[in-house]
Amino acid sequence: MPTKSPGETNPEYAIGVVSKLTGIHPETLRMWERRYTIVRPGRSQGGSRRYSDEDIRHLSLIKTLVDAGHQISTIAPLSMEQLQVRLDATSPRKLKSAVDESGPCRIIGVGGTLAAKITGGDTSRLELAAAFEDEAHMKRSDTFPQADALVVETATVQAETIGNIRRMLALSGTAKAVVVYGFGTRQALLDLESAGVTCLRAPVSSTDIAQACRNTRISQRPNPDADATSPGEILPRQFTPQQLARISTRAPVLACECPLHLVELINAMAAFETYSLECEHKNPEDAEIHGFLHTTAGRARTMLESALLHVARFEGIDVT
Repeated sequence: MPTKSPGETNPEYAIGVVSKLTGIHPETLRMWERRYTIVRPGRSQGGSRRYSDEDIRHLSLIKTLVDAGHQISTIAPLSMEQLQVRLDATSPRKLKSAVDESGPCRIIGVGGTLAAKITGGDTSRLELAAAFEDEAHMKRSDTFPQADALVVETATVQAETIGNIRRMLALSGTAKAVVVYGFGTRQALLDLESAGVTCLRAPVSSTDIAQACRNTRISQRPNPDADATSPGEILPRQFTPQQLARISTRAPVLACECPLHLVELINAMAAFETYSLECEHKNPEDAEIHGFLHTTAGRARTMLESALLHVARFEGIDVT
């Protein structure tokens, strides 16, 4: 007989049935269970997963919120009641009101044809703040405008794509990304979605891009029920390498050497972030642990940067 938790209806649905009922791919469902313990399915005598009606209701609610732009890592810990409140707050009417009040979404576009597609669309809903041909082109830029999302056009999505997106997010200082792709491996797309990246299969219109960007902007609003630096968040750097270098050269003239030590720690964390992205991923579990290490390093770096900013103000160091 299948196992079940106290108070739970008898689990009787196989994972294939649940996938069809909720719209969640079986691999995505397994990954969510492993990482976030969203549901605890029972098991048949043969060891296969078996889900209850309550599991299906819970997963359907999660899927609806993820499709609306919420990051899985922020909503996974919420109760059914909290999820319903979140869904009510992002109803189509409220979303439209929120978007109308805040104006068009500002984006940074990366890709050969994105600029033409966006500027040729409805500019009242989408504003192109900056455009780059590729990541190499981005690296040659010293400054980036403030934007709601990074939109990247790519022919293929591969295992290394998530590292590329994270580097471009760090370069631009943007918190969320939308990827417009032609073809991609299933695991690479799962990795991107798990990291909070919205994936759109080409061809897409400027309206499609605008909708995805609005959803990312809604999902960035403060969430009192979630940790601001929860696992999966991609955090931009607060200091450029040039700023850190200036702070470190100023520190020796001060009695306190804490700014210098903080700069060294921040540089070490930033280097480890890059290292964890570039590690060879031999299988999904390997990719998962390195993604966790990258996120952990990013959170540690962010805390150190906040400490450096506080110390710099106390010591009268100009960090601009």
